[in-house]
Amino acid sequence: MRKPMSNPVVVSTIQTPYGEKTNLWRILCDKAGKIWISGNDQKVYQIDQSGSIKKPVSVFNSVLALSLSVDKELIFSARWPFSKVYKYDGNGVRAVVDLGQWCPRGLCHSANDDLLVSMRSFDETQSRVVRYSGTTETMVIQNDRQGKPLFSVHPRAVLLLTENGNGDICVADYAAKAVVVVNATGELRFKYQGNTSPKPNYKSFQPYQIATDVNQQILINDASNDIVQVIDKDGKFLRYIEYPCNGGLSIDPEHNLIAGNRKSGEIRIIRYLQ
Repeated sequence: MRKPMSNPVVVSTIQTPYGEKTNLWRILCDKAGKIWISGNDQKVYQIDQSGSIKKPVSVFNSVLALSLSVDKELIFSARWPFSKVYKYDGNGVRAVVDLGQWCPRGLCHSANDDLLVSMRSFDETQSRVVRYSGTTETMVIQNDRQGKPLFSVHPRAVLLLTENGNGDICVADYAAKAVVVVNATGELRFKYQGNTSPKPNYKSFQPYQIATDVNQQILINDASNDIVQVIDKDGKFLRYIEYPCNGGLSIDPEHNLIAGNRKSGEIRIIRYLQ
């Protein structure tokens, strides 16, 4: 466990290729400290800590979600209505999973390298999270014990997700204004709907980007206020980190928060743990 800093500090600022005519959407930091980014163009970039482009990857549409396999292969999905999940292995792009009548809304890899995909049906009636081992579907997470849907249905709203260090799957359900957390077997643990004692000038909670850290804390981009809310693994509100983060959210190997600004294309590296 690392202690939280009372006042988070911006260690450095990176200007990405985004910011003038395009918007920064997603950030994914790898174990070597390189950063993958995507936005509303037909590119995925790998940049270093100075902002220099190391790998530009041309794709066929705007990339909605990013994840890295244990073998460091980049897995991504495109915006609605594409139904496939793709892989870039350093040489080219190819499809790895076809979801059929479902559209991917978020991606992440588990500790054992399973792929977790959040998705919504094309008929706009269902949402779910599916676990894949390779290309084999091994688990579907869709309803609670009472048979009620765990996730909202809104075809074009994102449903970004991540795995916590305790094996929980944490889903930022933007349309439902809730973070839905289930355990490794798909049982609902809790739903977080924002701090019950928000600051007076804050708008209602709207989770968008999401990440977890070494303390098993869940960091959530509250899109309504463009700040980070931090909760513990059991859903207790801990703190705000008040920096823009609507252009992506990730954690680097030094346990810093990597937060992107959608319009400026700027990335802040923020130390919040000591």
